[in-house]
Amino acid sequence: MAKGLLVDFWGTLFYPSITIEEYHRLRARKVAESLSSSGYNLDVEKVYNAYLEARRIADEIRNHSLREVDLTGELVLLLNLLKVNPTSELLASLREAYMYPYLYSLSLAPGAPDLLLEARRLGYKIILASNTMSGEYTVLLLRKNGMLTLFDYLGFSDEICFRKPHPRFYSWIIHQTGINPQESVFIGDEEGDILGAKSFGMRTIAFTGFHDYMGKTEPDYTARTMQGIHELLG
Repeated sequence: MAKGLLVDFWGTLFYPSITIEEYHRLRARKVAESLSSSGYNLDVEKVYNAYLEARRIADEIRNHSLREVDLTGELVLLLNLLKVNPTSELLASLREAYMYPYLYSLSLAPGAPDLLLEARRLGYKIILASNTMSGEYTVLLLRKNGMLTLFDYLGFSDEICFRKPHPRFYSWIIHQTGINPQESVFIGDEEGDILGAKSFGMRTIAFTGFHDYMGKTEPDYTARTMQGIHELLG
């Protein structure tokens, strides 16, 4: 069985280059503009507040069920709060606006491509293991940043249906890739990453290059840079 290097996406490989509030406000503004082009003239602040509530509800579902609420689900929640009928046509037109900050406001962690290339040289199968509401847009972002070809497998919660730290998220990836968990390493920034990976016997590295690790589950190692992770793998 192969050994795998499983890498989280948000907070590990990528993180907003603007503040989190600016990120969310940009999304609300883009959605309001898209709604306006479809004949719904809504105040941006109203859209922003409804968006925050939709996110809160979606995150409650995620946290309690460990099931993913995908992009369509979040959009339906938002439109219902705005008292706008979520037709298929409107949902399709809003997708790009909703994901605009994701595509254009995230920065890649310095040294990430070199780390993945070196890990492959060391014999690791490179796996993206991400809680994401849209694998489709994550692929677009990876391609845009020249990262897509660096991965042997892409594991997205909106396609697996279960989120980290649910065992089915990890078991699905293990089954699909044929990796040996006991010889594999998981790099992440949040408790769900570390907790779920440790339950399968993986070594864990908490990446703190974007923010401090706040989880209660102790990782095996902590690294602030991709170079630091490289040294741990070697």
